[in-house]
Order: sequence, then C-alpha cells, then structure tokens
Amino acid sequence: MRIKTPNLDEIWLRWKQKAARMDRKKMEKEFGTKGAVFSLDAISAAEYVKDTTKEAAIYFAVKKSLGPAPKGKEENIVTAPRVGRVQYYSFKGAGKINKENWKDDEKVPQFESIQAVPCKNCKGKGYIEDKCKTCKGTGKIEETFTVLVGEEQKKEKKPFSYPCGACYGTGNRTEPCKECGGHKNLYKYEELPVPFQTVVTGVPVLHSSAQTRYEKEIGEDLHKMIEDVEGIRFSNFKELDSKAEASLGYWNKNIKKTINSSGSDYKSHEKDKDAQITSQIYLFPMILMHAETKRGKKFEIYSLGSGDKFMIYSNF
Repeated sequence: MRIKTPNLDEIWLRWKQKAARMDRKKMEKEFGTKGAVFSLDAISAAEYVKDTTKEAAIYFAVKKSLGPAPKGKEENIVTAPRVGRVQYYSFKGAGKINKENWKDDEKVPQFESIQAVPCKNCKGKGYIEDKCKTCKGTGKIEETFTVLVGEEQKKEKKPFSYPCGACYGTGNRTEPCKECGGHKNLYKYEELPVPFQTVVTGVPVLHSSAQTRYEKEIGEDLHKMIEDVEGIRFSNFKELDSKAEASLGYWNKNIKKTINSSGSDYKSHEKDKDAQITSQIYLFPMILMHAETKRGKKFEIYSLGSGDKFMIYSNF
C-alpha cells in the first residue's frame, strides 16, 4: 500500500490558520504590509516556503509495568558507632511507593531490620579476659625481703606477698574487645527492596528521520489520537523494512537509519519482561518545510500523516 502525502498548500493553509488563532498580531507583524489591510490569503507558500524535504516517522505503543524491585536482600554488619552513620528508610504504614517518583536506589537500608549481634570475639561481654602478666595469674606479687634477725643481725631471706595492683588481686586482666570496641554487640541491618506499587503505563515510542524538537510531543499526541492521523501499519519490522520505500514513494539514508534504530528499540521492548507492545508498527510520511517571513524570521513547519489525515507542528 502506498500512502499519499499532504499537498504543500494544504499544510501551509492549516499552519496559517493555526498560527493566526494562536497569535494573530505576530502573524500580522511578520507578514503584514504597512498601510494595507492584513489578510491570511495574501500569505502564500510559493512566496515564503524556501525549501521542503521528505522524511518519515515510525511509531508504536508500549504498556510498561513498573513493579517491585528484584527480590533478595543484602546484609551488613557494623560496629555500634558506625550503625548510626547509615541512612535508613522506613516504609512501615506508608503503603506502596510509586516507582516513577522514587529517586533513590531500589534496595535501601531499612530501619526495622536493625538487629544486635553478640560479638563472637568477646562472646558478648565487651572485654577480653586473660591471665595477668604482672602476677602471672596468681593475683599476688611475690617478693623476698632480706631481714636482719636477732642481736647478731643475721641476714635471712623471708617471703612476702601482696595483692597484684594490675589485676586488683584477681589474677586476671580485662581489656576492651578490639572487635566490638567494648559495646558487647555488633549490629546487623538489611538492604531490602523498596515496596513499589505495580503501575501500568502507556509509553509512546517515536523515531523520526527529521529529528525534530517535537519528538516527545508528537509521540504523546499519537498515543492519544492515533486514529486522527493516517499511517501505514505493519505487523513486524521485517515487513516494514522491505516495503517502506514503496509505501512512502521516496527514500533517503536518514529514513533507513531511522528504521534500523526503531527496529533495535522494538526488539529491546520485546525482551523487556516489564513491557508489552500494544500496537502495530506505524509508518508516517513527514514533510519538513523551511520557511521565512517577510521580515526575515526563519522557521520550520512539520507535517505528519497522509493527505487525508495529518498533524502539523511549527517553531514559528
């Protein structure tokens, strides 16, 4: 099937009417003649359109489900001073989260997951107990005094002991555990998926060889008014690729590149488990008109669709 492109005069007429509705004073300023009554009929395409090019656009619609993040969790264990340095999140009683509005990671540390874990190094005591090195675990300091005995002052060696000051006479010394810093516990927290709600959205996908500044706007318009614009429908890109030139009646390298890039995009959506392609593939003729006002202001007019049903856009 070959599609008939819009007549240039029809595109120009529709643009004039739309531009006058939006800002008639601007139209009169750019196209009017001083001292003469302003009339749209006097503004002809033959006089003000300097060049035209034929391009093409490809469109299809995708339904995308934005649902929960991948399952699973990650555990982290830190010391007591470090547990407070983590940014936690809480979703208790908050309901499901809209994924499109969420700006952070899909898995985040969650406050309710914090748990105390007894330190294995000190067995939850906060300190390490060992034999006192000063008294060798006896709790006493053993010394020998030289004592002068009797009138003769004969020297004798006599034992004497006193409690060890290093271990307070216990025979054991305690030091803060290096693993937990004396806090007895380490702390475990989990990075869990954000509880996203499942949202199904319609996504328009548009690729045009004209690469206009209106790509997003055109895609959204087509998504709402696909029946108001006429294009050629294809079931797959293999068919489109083989019949595009014959269907349009014209061809260029940019159109070929556009078909290739849109085909790659189509395959990506087919492989996306959260996406479902919900429309056929549409091929639309595009006419790009390069125009210049009487005052020298340059602008473009784009048409998309057939001679029977087409839309226009302009940066006038």
